[in-house]
Amino acid sequence: MTEEEAEKKVTVLVTGFGPFQDVKINPSWEIACRLPNTIHSKGVNIQIVTPPEPLKASYHFLFDVVPTLLERHKPDIVLHIGLAVGRDYFAIEEGADRDGYNQYPDVDRKVFNKTEIKKAWGKSPSRLTTSYDLEVVLEKWHARSKKDFDLRISDDVGSYVCGFVYYTSLERRRKGEGSSTVFMHVPPLPEKSDIEKGLRVTLGLIEVLAEIKSASR
Repeated sequence: MTEEEAEKKVTVLVTGFGPFQDVKINPSWEIACRLPNTIHSKGVNIQIVTPPEPLKASYHFLFDVVPTLLERHKPDIVLHIGLAVGRDYFAIEEGADRDGYNQYPDVDRKVFNKTEIKKAWGKSPSRLTTSYDLEVVLEKWHARSKKDFDLRISDDVGSYVCGFVYYTSLERRRKGEGSSTVFMHVPPLPEKSDIEKGLRVTLGLIEVLAEIKSASR
């Protein structure tokens, strides 16, 4: 590999969630596990890394596993994918809150209580946002999809495991120990054709994020 090619290589870690509540098959993981290992886009060699298993919808599991994944794979970009049950569109989320994860029990019937939040993030900002300009991302994402899909920006990642994993990754980034991070919510995708649609949407987003990252170097 030449020096020029090495400079254009971008590694993207992509995660999806497993079952939670009444959701037996989570489309976020069905998408993530179908992603190819490598794609090429506008001169950028994109290496996609997906964990062998979906993320467990458990606060304490996520708190432990996110640093492990970042240290193991050292990605340039992290894309977390989660399911938004009540939506019918795909959305990239602005950011996540530090607090509120004591409200909704996870799959282990546990919460991340206020004492744990204070111990983990007591000196951290109450809200963290992605380093990406999502207006730019959305514009390029729309162009890539040729307006075949409903793609939006959202500022409501929630106070369940989606918000928790996003804040955890963003906090690592803030401390200089993580990667550029984005969270994408997908709608319910009950059919195989819907999963294929979600896969195309996700690949388009990965290409855009990698191109922007590569151009900023």
